[in-house]
Amino acid sequence: MGSPLKQSKERSLLIGLILTLCMAAIIFRLLWIQVVDAEKLVSQAQESWENNNQVIKAKRGTIYDRTKINALAWEVNAYYFVADPSQIKDVNKTVKLLSPILQIAESSLREKVSQKRRFVPLKENGKFKYPKEVYDKILSLKDNGELKGIYGYKTSARQYSGPQLAHVLGFLNSDDKPVGGVESYYNEKWLKGKDGIIKYKKAKDGMMISDGPEKFQPPVPGKDLVLSIDSSIQNHVEAVLNQVLKSHPAKGATAIVADPRNGEILAMASRPTFDPNRSTSTYTQENGLNLAVQSQFEPGSTFKIVTLAAAINENLFDPNETFQSGTIKIDDQTIRDWQADGWGTISYREGVYKSSNVAFVNLAEKLGADRFQEYIDRFGFGKMNAKFGKKTGLDLPAEEKGIFYHRVPYRSEIATAAFGQGISVTPIQQIQAVSAIANGGVLYKPHLLKEVWDAEQKKLVHREKPTGKRIIEQETAKKVRELLRGAVKYGTGQEADLPGYRVAGKTGTAQKPDPNGGGYLKDKYIVSFVGFAPAESPDVVVYVAFDEPTNAYGSTSGGTIAAPTARDILKKTLQLRGVPPKDEEEFDLK
Repeated sequence: MGSPLKQSKERSLLIGLILTLCMAAIIFRLLWIQVVDAEKLVSQAQESWENNNQVIKAKRGTIYDRTKINALAWEVNAYYFVADPSQIKDVNKTVKLLSPILQIAESSLREKVSQKRRFVPLKENGKFKYPKEVYDKILSLKDNGELKGIYGYKTSARQYSGPQLAHVLGFLNSDDKPVGGVESYYNEKWLKGKDGIIKYKKAKDGMMISDGPEKFQPPVPGKDLVLSIDSSIQNHVEAVLNQVLKSHPAKGATAIVADPRNGEILAMASRPTFDPNRSTSTYTQENGLNLAVQSQFEPGSTFKIVTLAAAINENLFDPNETFQSGTIKIDDQTIRDWQADGWGTISYREGVYKSSNVAFVNLAEKLGADRFQEYIDRFGFGKMNAKFGKKTGLDLPAEEKGIFYHRVPYRSEIATAAFGQGISVTPIQQIQAVSAIANGGVLYKPHLLKEVWDAEQKKLVHREKPTGKRIIEQETAKKVRELLRGAVKYGTGQEADLPGYRVAGKTGTAQKPDPNGGGYLKDKYIVSFVGFAPAESPDVVVYVAFDEPTNAYGSTSGGTIAAPTARDILKKTLQLRGVPPKDEEEFDLK
C-alpha cells in the first residue's frame, strides 16, 4: 500500500479530472446549444411564448318578440366544473356531496373523480353548464373544507322564455351549436358575432412574461333580433292547443297566426314539442319537427279556396248557376261528395257553403288543366308536373316544399286536386295562399324577422320589408272572401264563427294516404281550418290542423275540431290587436 499522502494526491487528481470532464461537457453543451441548436430552440421558445391564443367568446345576440321588450332568448352567466383527482382524498364523500348538486349519477361521478389524470370535466348527457346558485353551493362546501379538488369556471349559457316557441327559436346544444329555428337560420349572419383573441408571451409554466398582451382583438357581439312574433298571441295559441289535445288527443297538431297584409308570422306552434331550456332531456327527433313548415299532407277542402279564386278570376264562376251534386265521373273514376248522395240540384254558392267536391271538380273542368295548374303555381304551391312544390321562403330551416306528380297529371288527378286530394302541401304554404285572398290579391312571402339591432350602439341595422306580388284581382279576392264568409255562417265552418267579427274560412277533412300504396287509410284523417277575420277587412289569418285526432263525442272533422280551435284563437288574437267587434253586417252574395 502507498503512503497516506500519495493516496490523498491520487484522490484529488481523480476528483479534479471528473470536475474537468463535467466542465468540458457543460461547455460543449453550451456551445452546441448556442451554435448548432440555437435556431431550433429559439423557434421553440418563440412558439411556446406566443402560441397562447386565448379565445374571448362573443356575446350572442338576444332575440325579442315584436315589442322589443319581451326577450325570447338571451345570454346568462353560467359555470362549468372540473375535478383534479390528485387533490381528492375522500372519493366517496366527494361523490355523495356533488351528485345531488350537479345531478350526475354517483356511479358516473365516481368514475370521473377516480381517474389518474388532472382536470376531468364534470359533465353527463350533454349537461355541464350550471347557474350561479350551484356555483355558490360548491364554493360554500370548499370554503368549509368539505370539498377539495373541484373547480368552477365562469362561462355563459342560453336562456329561453319557456317551452313556448320551441320550434320557432330552436336552441343551442351542449357544444353551443344551434339546432333548428331562428337560432340556426340566423346564426352566421346575425346572432353569433365574432370571437375575440388575446395573445401574450408566457413561460413554460404558463406565467405571463410581458407587461401586456402581444395581440388583442376584442370580440364583436352578435346582433339582436326582433321577431314578428307577438308573445301574448303565441302564449294563447299554445294554451289553446294544449287544451284541445286534452279532449282530442292526436298524433300531432299545428297552428299559425299571420298578418295577411305583410306576411308577418304572429304565432306558430306545433305539438309534440320540447323545452329548449332542457333540450338534453326533452328534445327528440320526433318532437323536434316543426309541423308548420316540415309536415306535408293532402290539404283536403281547404285547397278548394285556390280552385274557387281561379274560377272567379277567370270569370267562370256564377254563384247562381246550378249543378247536380252527389257524384261526377271523370274518365273512369267516379268522384263523390263527402255526403255520398249529395244535396240534389244546388247552386255553386251552395256548393261552396256545403263544400261539394263535385262543384269544385266542375270548376276545374271549366278552367282546364293548364289554367288550373297555373293558378296553383301562382298561389305559391309550385308546378303540378314537378316532383316537389315550392318553398315559401320563410326564414326557418328545413322547410318542406309539398309533393306533386313529377309528370303531366291525368285529367282525373286534376279533378281530385281541385278539392285537395292527391297532392301534398305544407301549412305555411296554405297560410301564404289564403293571406292573398285576405289582403286583396297579393302573395306575400311569410317571414319571422322584423328588425335587427346593434345593442352596443343602440342602432337599427336592418328592417325587413314585405315582399309580395299580385296574383289575382282585388275584386276576385273580395268575392272569395264573401263566399268564405258564407261557408262559415251557413256551411261546414259554422263552429268557427265569432259574434261581432264575421269570420270567413274553410274547413278541411283529408283522409291519409296508405304509405304502402293502395288508396287511403280507414278512419285516419288530418282535419284543418284556415280562415280570417273580420271578413270584410281581415286583420289576421289563422291555420289550424290536427293529425289523427280522436273524439269521444263522435265526428272527427275540420268542422268539429279545427274550426272551434281557430275560433278560440281568433277571438283572443283580435282582442289583443285592438280590433273592436261590430254589429252584424253581412256583405256576402246571398
